[in-house]
Amino acid sequence: MRDTPNPRVIEWALDRCHKTPEDLKNTVSPRVQQWIDGEGKPPTAKQLEKLAKATHVLVPYFYEDDIPRLPLQIPDYRTLDASIPMDPSPELYDVINQTLSRQDWLSGYLEDGGSERLAFIGVCKDSNDWKACAAKMRELLGLQPGWARSRSRDAAVRTLREAIERTGVYVYAGSYFANSTKRAFKVKEFRGFVLADKYAPIIFLNTSDAYSAQLFTLAHEYAHLLFDESGVDDVALGFSNKSSESKCDAVAAEFLVPASMVHAVFDQMDTGDALEELGKLTKVSEAVCLRRARDLGRITWDEFNERYNAYAARLAEALGKQKANKGNGGGPGFYTMQKNHLGGLFPETIYDALQSEYLLYSDAYRLTGMGAKSFKEFFQREGMYV
Repeated sequence: MRDTPNPRVIEWALDRCHKTPEDLKNTVSPRVQQWIDGEGKPPTAKQLEKLAKATHVLVPYFYEDDIPRLPLQIPDYRTLDASIPMDPSPELYDVINQTLSRQDWLSGYLEDGGSERLAFIGVCKDSNDWKACAAKMRELLGLQPGWARSRSRDAAVRTLREAIERTGVYVYAGSYFANSTKRAFKVKEFRGFVLADKYAPIIFLNTSDAYSAQLFTLAHEYAHLLFDESGVDDVALGFSNKSSESKCDAVAAEFLVPASMVHAVFDQMDTGDALEELGKLTKVSEAVCLRRARDLGRITWDEFNERYNAYAARLAEALGKQKANKGNGGGPGFYTMQKNHLGGLFPETIYDALQSEYLLYSDAYRLTGMGAKSFKEFFQREGMYV
């Protein structure tokens, strides 16, 4: 352990959060580059606290002799080669820590309270029959083929999320860490992650993604629970080559877009109309519909590639327009964001624990990420008076 901050660690901290000394000139100090270069006076304790806050790194790390290693806390399914790990961003690292902390409390509380273990966790662990696993998922969630037809895409996501929570799975969602728009979750880094547990399994959904993609992510993460697996995913919409991911892709695809539905639709109309009809029936993305049609032999590889490339070009154009228009309108209010983030099951569990005096209010504030005033207001809005 060093007596003064390590310049290499300061440089690492900035690189980790994609910031430059210039970015911190006004908020931390105009001398950040000099600290990195080992020139002049080292940062004071107050400056180091500001640096730690700006880079989301704990102060003691700056005194380490070597650059800290902060790998993912759970299995990483995002790379095709597991020997080449992808270092997590501060946002992903911190949200996994937060979710693990919540799960630790939830699991202990439910077990202490006499709750039964969830029998469906790992129910497909020894199965290679993805259709049977998808059927099990339908049975557990109470959603039969065609359930999304009469719903909009956002309503379909809500319906699936609520069905998942009814089985005892806690579902958190969000686009930012700790409500900070400066700490956005990037879809290119992860679409979701899952933490298996017999009492308190958790799914986290990155809502920066399109609704159609969120549908597939939710189904994919729930499939992981059927295999009793934890991990972070990019859920590449059915295009993963890793065995652990491909099986979850297969189960999610069969659950959302059943083979029988694909064949029935293609038997009645031409390819373009059939793909459009599948999208209406299921609310999944065109990419998933194309993949299902290709895998089930309803379109050729050449036709798949042609249509997928056209879809990708339209998607890129739409995302470009969305990015250009970002910030032109107001976003959802604080309590709406909290409701979306915490879901329905978690606040109910927190409320029950407070009522039974198992949980202190100070711990409830920490677990929900809210202060006393906003905590009380949020729970009153949900019909739970604390």
